[in-house]
Amino acid sequence: MHAQSYANTPGYLFLIIGLTLSFISAFVPFFEAGYKLMTSVLIAGMLPYFVYAIAVPLSRSTMTTMLGLVIVITHALLVFNERFIGNADYSDNIIYYGPIIIAVTVLPLVIIAIKDLKSFNA
Repeated sequence: MHAQSYANTPGYLFLIIGLTLSFISAFVPFFEAGYKLMTSVLIAGMLPYFVYAIAVPLSRSTMTTMLGLVIVITHALLVFNERFIGNADYSDNIIYYGPIIIAVTVLPLVIIAIKDLKSFNA
């Protein structure tokens, strides 16, 4: 019997990059004197990575890696557009809806990973 490795290095790297993107989007300029941490933006930005973090140790497939890459690229484009190109007031609420939509699209991957784990243990 061989020991099973749960190492998914690209998946964990995508998680670190995603959490960094969430912090970047949550620190917004405040009256030209400093920065303010918007916790609601931080939590919304971290939501897709919380869901993806469930699938990373359970599935080492190429599908998990590619989906992680798509999540990070999509979130990076969203943050870049809203935070740096826009005026960072987040009045259109895309900074909230975008990560929630991404998290919902990642849910099937988690279901597949849990089913694979159950069939592997049976």
